[in-house]
Amino acid sequence: MPLRIKSLKLSTKNKTMILVLALFLFTIVIFSILRQVDIKQLIALSLKDYKEQVEYIYKTVLKKSDEFYESRAKANYKSQQIKHFLKEENAKELKKLSINRWNILKEENPYLINMKFYNNKGNLITYLGSLNKSHKPNEKNYFYLEDNKLSYHIITPFFEKEKIVAFIEFSFEADYIIKQIKEFSNLNAHIVFNNKGKDNINLIEHIINLNNKDGKNIAKMVFYQDISTQQNNIKNTLYEAIAISIALMFVIICILHFGFKVLIKKLELSENSLKNLNLTLEQKVQNELAKRLEQEKILMQQNRLASMGEMIANIAHQYRQPLATLSCIITHISLLYDLNKLNKSEFKKQEQKAQDLIIHMSKTIDDFRNFFKSDKIKEEFNLITNINKALNLIEPALHNHNINIIFDEKDEIKIYAYANQFSQVILNILANAKDMLLERKVKNPWIKIYLQNLKEEVIINIEDNAKGISIKPIEKIFEPYISTKHASSGTGIGLYMCNVIIKDNLKGSLWAKNTQQGAIFSIKLPTITTA
Repeated sequence: MPLRIKSLKLSTKNKTMILVLALFLFTIVIFSILRQVDIKQLIALSLKDYKEQVEYIYKTVLKKSDEFYESRAKANYKSQQIKHFLKEENAKELKKLSINRWNILKEENPYLINMKFYNNKGNLITYLGSLNKSHKPNEKNYFYLEDNKLSYHIITPFFEKEKIVAFIEFSFEADYIIKQIKEFSNLNAHIVFNNKGKDNINLIEHIINLNNKDGKNIAKMVFYQDISTQQNNIKNTLYEAIAISIALMFVIICILHFGFKVLIKKLELSENSLKNLNLTLEQKVQNELAKRLEQEKILMQQNRLASMGEMIANIAHQYRQPLATLSCIITHISLLYDLNKLNKSEFKKQEQKAQDLIIHMSKTIDDFRNFFKSDKIKEEFNLITNINKALNLIEPALHNHNINIIFDEKDEIKIYAYANQFSQVILNILANAKDMLLERKVKNPWIKIYLQNLKEEVIINIEDNAKGISIKPIEKIFEPYISTKHASSGTGIGLYMCNVIIKDNLKGSLWAKNTQQGAIFSIKLPTITTA
């Protein structure tokens, strides 16, 4: 009979256990790698910190040595006629007057080699201590290597009327700097005259180059940092990860084995419930979808009604001022008629203003209607002309209340935007300023309009002396239904709509701030640049 081999099939339980264990092992491997990367980064950071510490300590010690011996040189120069004998180049007197100071310094620093005196041309006059090869000094301190002995030279020049008259030089063995570094920080350093360093791979060299007076490197000061502990940590991390993985793997296998038994029983109990639920689920989904559609229709209707209500409120807000102005025109005509001063020219003039207001009121409806449409058309228009147009519409109301309007007209400025909407914003801000001036009964009321023409932008400023905005923070005035006026005359929609128009439709910005006399509204818009 042919031999039949039964195929091996794994149960869901075994597949899941294998998958979980594989994921667990993968996580442990990733964790080990990341852990080693972290340790290496810490080592790199430690090396960087150590290097910075070494450089700081070296510079600090060198600076203190420079300052100390420069101060000794200056003290010697200013005492006991040293200055006089330096100019006369009197070697005998210089030695005689400086020997006591030299002995004290030599006792303080056994590494001190000599103290030299030079004339203004850099020629040696005399010295104290042992004489090494002499170099003409300059104003720069330097290291000098002679017969494998490294010394450090501190030059102190002396000036009179901005001219060098003499030099005093102190030189000492470079080992003195190493001694100072050890006393200052407990760091050990070595002077190396070639590129060969330590062979121990656990020691990291931190090198500071030592240069002579010509800037040429003649030796190195080497600091060694032992990183054997960090390297052992990298090795131990891998071993720890393997040990933890084996232990946790055993725990997870036990948990999965017993956990699956409980889970399978619960799944069997819930399977019957799921079958029953599936029978009624489709019907429930259909019912919920129908309810959702109905709710969306209600929300859309509410949104449409809210938009209509907002538009009507804003139209009413915009109509209030033109209607008041129209009333002033009618009253003005009636008064002229009663006084027998109404001639044809004046009547035509007032009639034209009334017609302009009526046309503006008609356009306001179109502007608000178009504001909620996506087919608004931009156009190029003159900013000065547009502002003057808005001023002409509100001028009768301002004049009637003795409000002085000041418009600082600049050169022609053109922008590319929605002209009617821009006019609507200007009118709204002017109307708000007028209302506040009247409400607070300001004496000598005024409104100023002035422009700041930048390279690619223009800022329109509208300022008044109505004693400022009391709402804090001041940015809240651009939120809907926030008003500084009395409830009977303000809806809180006007400035909100102005802000929306400027930001969304005109791609500009609108802000307000208080001044010592009142408030200032600023509008920033992009301009049309000409080549």
